[in-house]
Amino acid sequence: MNIRKRMLRLVTLTLPVLGLIASSTVRAETVIPLATWGSPNHVCNRVFVSSLERALKERAPKTIQFQLFPGGQLGQDKDMPTAIPLGKVKFGWITVNGWTGVVPDTKVMDAPTGLTMEALDVLVEKPNGLLAVLKKRFAEKNTALLALADLGPPAIVSNVPILSPTDLKGKKVRVFSAGQVEAVRLLGGSPVNIAFAEVYTAMQRGTVDAAIIGFQGVDSQKMYEVSKYVLVPASFLGTTMMGWAANLQWLNAMPPRDRKVFLESVRKADLDTKKAINGEIDGMAQGYRQRGMTVTFLNPKMKEYSAWRDATRPLLEKAKTQLSPEVAALIAPPK
Repeated sequence: MNIRKRMLRLVTLTLPVLGLIASSTVRAETVIPLATWGSPNHVCNRVFVSSLERALKERAPKTIQFQLFPGGQLGQDKDMPTAIPLGKVKFGWITVNGWTGVVPDTKVMDAPTGLTMEALDVLVEKPNGLLAVLKKRFAEKNTALLALADLGPPAIVSNVPILSPTDLKGKKVRVFSAGQVEAVRLLGGSPVNIAFAEVYTAMQRGTVDAAIIGFQGVDSQKMYEVSKYVLVPASFLGTTMMGWAANLQWLNAMPPRDRKVFLESVRKADLDTKKAINGEIDGMAQGYRQRGMTVTFLNPKMKEYSAWRDATRPLLEKAKTQLSPEVAALIAPPK
């Protein structure tokens, strides 16, 4: 066989192999780059991230690649309201309360709605509920709001029982938001701005009589060593809402099948995270009680609930004027 024939035979044998290789690499992987910040032990990092990665691997192990950028590598929480719409962050964990300058309807998280965590979960998930409305508002800012998870209302820690709003009258109360300043003043207290890391010392020294702090912060700041009572006043002092959001153009450019898998996986991780948050709060409450604290979760069956509702009504009415009619209607008290 001459050289020419041998070369033709080699080409003939090689082409199918090259074609097979080419066909296997025609479609590039879809990369899901999740940007997070804060402690890796936070429930929204610990549970959501692992659940999402597991769900993606189960549903699309060959076409979707998950990448995690923790610890603020791509952006801190404060950066997300601009980084996600601009596409600097494709997919990130957010504190919804921090988007008020971009999406005004997120101010609803700071409104004194009086919703318990259970009621807020219903409001988020129901058809045409809070998630559905906020999705439309975020989309106007080139952002896809994919999920919401309520961390729960802040707590009031003190060394004397505080159940009714009148119990705050004349007391110096640590606050950490403008809405809380307004609420404490309305209820006859004196708001004091104190950094999170200094709350323990302030309570220990009597700088303040009570402190508004995240329920999880009661544990991390060891408030059980310097206070005896914990009240979670439903959402009359607002609530902390976390979420996960993506750049809308990036999401829409994703291959349809991969986008479907991605959204299904986010939903699975969201549900797992909500379950973990509720379990964590129950466990913490039990732990606080074991350390000698009296823990009370305000609910509509308690007589004090009506007192909180009536006392904060002016703030709720004011808050509704700053929201769209759709969101204002969602938080309107029942007639």
